[in-house]
Amino acid sequence: MKSTHRELIGRLFPRLGPIGSFERIEGGWTCETYEVNREWIVQLPRNGYAAERLRAQISLLPELQREVSAQIPLPELVSHDPPAMGYRRLDGSPATGDEGIWPERLGRFLYDLHMAPPEFVGLRARSPEDIRRGRRDECLRLREVVAPLLGVSERSRADAMLADYLDDDRNWRFAGCLTHGDLGPEHVLVSPGGDLVGVIDWEEASVGDPAWDFAWWLHARPGVGVRALAAYGARPTIASASAHWSRSC
Repeated sequence: MKSTHRELIGRLFPRLGPIGSFERIEGGWTCETYEVNREWIVQLPRNGYAAERLRAQISLLPELQREVSAQIPLPELVSHDPPAMGYRRLDGSPATGDEGIWPERLGRFLYDLHMAPPEFVGLRARSPEDIRRGRRDECLRLREVVAPLLGVSERSRADAMLADYLDDDRNWRFAGCLTHGDLGPEHVLVSPGGDLVGVIDWEEASVGDPAWDFAWWLHARPGVGVRALAAYGARPTIASASAHWSRSC
């Protein structure tokens, strides 16, 4: 597959010139991702959903770069048929530690992101109830796939967690805004000196709950999450929803 993808990428993007180094980047559920010539990141979708999300990124990212305070991928290599996207590799490493000022920079980045009007980047505003219905549909689809793999007690616990999340009106008192939607350490790039370099992997970007972008950090790495939230300027809706997420997990 790697050799086939190498040939395809070379054919789609002659701007790359002769392809020297060609390394597959592990991880990710939807796209095959390669580092090409130590300069470019190129993504190829694995399925129809991935193709749809890649096309959405191609439209979103050039508009979004004007609204945020750190680097994001800028699609310079674009193919619509077949769908593929390439951008210059951002220097930086995944945010595995907490040294430096990057958590504060991340908080400010998220403030800029959440304050950007969705219409400015080609998206439509959504009400909390619209977002809630979408989450409910997603959870139902996920349950169809995952529930058969679980034991009876695990399934009951998962159902109770989802019901607690979806049915509690207190979780849906927020103003919908532009969100990254999948913000963990592998998607936050940090310099050797501890500054924020950029944020990558925007395939789940949508209009949603601002708490979603803080939830993983506040649950798994609360020290980083609290620092980012303080720099953001904590609002009760974000703090309470993230606390709810932590209790559910």
